[in-house]
Amino acid sequence: MSSSLFVKGMKQIFPVAAAGIVDGLVFGILARQAGLGVTEAMLFSLLVNAGSSQFAAVGLISQGIVGWPILVSTLLLNARHLLYGLSLGPKFRGTSPWKLALMGGWLNDETYALKATYLANGAKPSLSYFAGASAADYLIWNISTFAGAWFGTVFTQTEAYGLDFAFVATFLGFLAVNLVSTFHVKVAGCAAVVACVGYWLGGATVAIIAGTLTAVAIGAVSGER
Repeated sequence: MSSSLFVKGMKQIFPVAAAGIVDGLVFGILARQAGLGVTEAMLFSLLVNAGSSQFAAVGLISQGIVGWPILVSTLLLNARHLLYGLSLGPKFRGTSPWKLALMGGWLNDETYALKATYLANGAKPSLSYFAGASAADYLIWNISTFAGAWFGTVFTQTEAYGLDFAFVATFLGFLAVNLVSTFHVKVAGCAAVVACVGYWLGGATVAIIAGTLTAVAIGAVSGER
């Protein structure tokens, strides 16, 4: 593993991962408010490592819903990770399956945004770079979760501090830095309209899946990047 590329990945993910500090804090707080202990909240972040599905699961738990509804909703929310893998996979042909498995386990919205941009700028695919970025992101997310869970009983009204908007703001930031052409703006607009319709018909889960599939379909048909 190239140590210089590993450190480079850690440095370049930090601005993105740092934006997720508030998300981790909010998740830890909400997990405690839903009745989970510090250990249970930490296992969520350590084993799942997918913010949106973690928030969805905690929301269902807080409503007394457990079992298959949580499994189905989180499966649908995380379906976009399959698209992330399909996007990056061709760049790593010939890579050992176990290395790809580790890379896939650390692949989330933040790390994909960085890795896709890294490759789009013409950089050579590097497992060392991706490992550094993923390790830093994973560490920051889990430290933030722990802090939020530890102090979760102090904050009872996250809305009063605007913390409920942190997760949305993070994704808006990802969108803003990737709107680099008129085509991207049009795709984002179409996906947003479809997502709104999906939310009206079936809630947040349907909105996310519908919006994602719309953007992917437009990109596949047009052939543009």
